[in-house]
This record gives sequence, C-alpha cells and structure tokens, in this order.
Amino acid sequence: MLSKTADYREIITSAVCGKGSKYAQSTYTIRTANRPTTIGGCWVMNHTCEGELVGDVVEVHGRFDVNVWYSYNANSETAVAKDTVSYVEHISLVDLDPNCFQDELEVAVKVVQQPNCLDATVVDAGAEILVRVELDLAVEVIGRTKLCVLTCVPDVKKEGFEDESSFLDVESSDRL
Repeated sequence: MLSKTADYREIITSAVCGKGSKYAQSTYTIRTANRPTTIGGCWVMNHTCEGELVGDVVEVHGRFDVNVWYSYNANSETAVAKDTVSYVEHISLVDLDPNCFQDELEVAVKVVQQPNCLDATVVDAGAEILVRVELDLAVEVIGRTKLCVLTCVPDVKKEGFEDESSFLDVESSDRL
C-alpha cells in the first residue's frame, strides 16, 4: 500500500509535440536534347529532403533526379533525359502542443513513400515531357515539454519491508 502522502514532480523531457502527413502529386517538365517520339521508361531517384517549422506548418524542402528514357527520330534512336527537380510541401500539424518549449524544436521528416513516377507524357509536339510524380511524407515536431507525475512514498511497514533503506535496495526493488 502507498501512504496517503503524495506529491507531484515536474519532469522535463523530449516528446513529440506535433505531427502531420501529406500525400502529394506534382507534374514536372523535362526538356530533351531531341524531339521525343515515345517514352520507354521513367525513374525517380536520389531523393533528399529536410523540414523546418514555419508557424504551425512544417515546410519540407526536397529534391530528386528524374531520368526519362525516350525514343526519337521516328523511334530509330534512344536517349535518356536527366534533370534534378526541387519541391516544397507544406504539411499542417495536428495536436501541436502549445506547452512545448519553443526554443529547441526539432523537425523529423519520414518518407512514407519515395517519389515515384506515375506517368510520363510527350507534349507540345515533342518539345517536352511532362512527368507526374507521387510522394508521401510524414513529419514530427520534437521538443522539450514538462510532464507532471504523481509520486508516492510507500508505507514501508505495510509493504513488508524492514525499513526505508531496504525498500530502496537494488536487490529488493523487484518487490515493487
């Protein structure tokens, strides 16, 4: 049994103070050295991103390489068009804790689904290629916050301990 004497302690710890996620599709224009006839394939690779808290929204800045394999000269030759594209996604936060200490907030970005090409289309009479890419991101804002926990002093005699020092003994701690 615990004694009726109870107290509260405030513990400062790191915790997730807000989180959010976003699925996005965007279209990028890739210009080629030749006038493409057909698309043979499209790959998205080398994705990097980072986030920062701007007000109550996380702004994720990222970039990735787009490689499009295409044919030209009436499908008689092939080439690969390569381009690095950048993006910015704004992710709204849910349950942003106003009690987090605002001085040391950290933003963690998790890529739920890497950028992936949904389709690539030759447009404008072969002048350029439009590439539609999907991406799924999740963010967490991590900061210092204060927890209030109840602390109780055990009633040593009712718990079967000889005295308070045996209660605090490491070997006796399994009786808790």
